[in-house]
Amino acid sequence: MRRVLSTHYSVKSDPNYKFIIDGRELMKEGKPVKINSDGIALTPDGNWIYYKPLTDDKLYRIRTEFLRNFSMSDTELGSKVEDLGHFSSTDGMIFDAAGNLYLGDLQNYRILKIDQNHKMTTLIKDERLIWPDSYSIADGYLYISCSQIQKQPEYNNGVNKRTSPYTVYRMKL
Repeated sequence: MRRVLSTHYSVKSDPNYKFIIDGRELMKEGKPVKINSDGIALTPDGNWIYYKPLTDDKLYRIRTEFLRNFSMSDTELGSKVEDLGHFSSTDGMIFDAAGNLYLGDLQNYRILKIDQNHKMTTLIKDERLIWPDSYSIADGYLYISCSQIQKQPEYNNGVNKRTSPYTVYRMKL
């Protein structure tokens, strides 16, 4: 194993991107929260890794063959990264067997689908999707956990705004 692309722009949250959630920029100790590379998903054929910084709406990918080539330098690997454009700020991501990518939209309480042509559609928007975080696909359903991260005390001047119970939702695909 090795660590790669750790200084590449694709794993860093854009310093100019304002991560607005619940009507305000997410702050911690008086500073805007910047969470770098977090969401990651492997295509069903194993040929691509899709990834993104959490507090940013950009999506990137790189062929896994390049990541497996230990003779490639970080600079060479960086030149192989593909910038797919602006989509949403999300925590987790997952592919289905058909190659569709599912991810959350933390700022707008939505679950999104990005097809193989990188066309994004909204599957559902619901106020109960409070920071959709992790995903699983089983038996034709997408399972979604909601972590309520933006409601934690460190992002709310010490006030805990989380509500219980924490939830896992499922939706038919």
